[in-house]
Amino acid sequence: MKVNKEQFKRMKRNEFVRTAIEYVDTGVVITDPELPDNPIVYANEGFEKLTGYTSEEILGFNCRFLQGKDTDPGTIAELRDAINKEKKVKIELKNYRKNGQYFWNELQIYPVHIESENQTYFVGVQQDITKRKEAEERSDHYLDEVKRLSTPIVPIDRNVSIVPLVGKIDEERIELLLHHVSSHIQKSGDEFLILDLSGVSHFTSELHKGVYQLHQLIKLMGAELRITGIRPDFVLEGIQADFSLSSVKSFPSVKHALKNIDDSSSIN
Repeated sequence: MKVNKEQFKRMKRNEFVRTAIEYVDTGVVITDPELPDNPIVYANEGFEKLTGYTSEEILGFNCRFLQGKDTDPGTIAELRDAINKEKKVKIELKNYRKNGQYFWNELQIYPVHIESENQTYFVGVQQDITKRKEAEERSDHYLDEVKRLSTPIVPIDRNVSIVPLVGKIDEERIELLLHHVSSHIQKSGDEFLILDLSGVSHFTSELHKGVYQLHQLIKLMGAELRITGIRPDFVLEGIQADFSLSSVKSFPSVKHALKNIDDSSSIN
């Protein structure tokens, strides 16, 4: 067959592309949607290193063999939808190597139309992002711990716990307070909760509303609220607000609140 100059350039260019793809560390596969089940028709060395499978083991199969018990079905549905619509997509999903070990896969799918064949192929580029995802998970865990510690609940007796609030109390911390307290009372069965406000830096209408909501919440759960450490600005804020705390007993300190609870228990 006689090859003209343009065909020779195209062949050399294709050869260069194939060589470049073979030597990159990133996993690359090409699938053919014209064949049943959109199977892999090409996999580079980077994909073999990433997954532990050889090309001979996977050619002719759909890439779903990388999925496992913890692969998110919602992400798979997003991927399937993009392939059906022949759209570019970038997702992160948990996949599994041949030895069963999981890895986080940053997968990008590109539909590539080859005019000379009048056909579209899918090129999948896969990057191992396990270290980054695990670092993010640790960060999220630490953040959750910080949030939890921002609204600590300290059990001091079989039926009494104290929540010492410190610093600025914003809407987010109030939501965390309501969530943590309700969960704690449900599990512990506490009869009294002492909310100590002596460490609060600034009293706001949001805080006053939050204390009112807390009072209503634990009352419905069969417990009683005691407030300690209030200052005049909290009282003034309450006068301006529409949330009355007149039915909540308040005390100068936690010590006084505990004595009141002990006295009440002795009478009963």
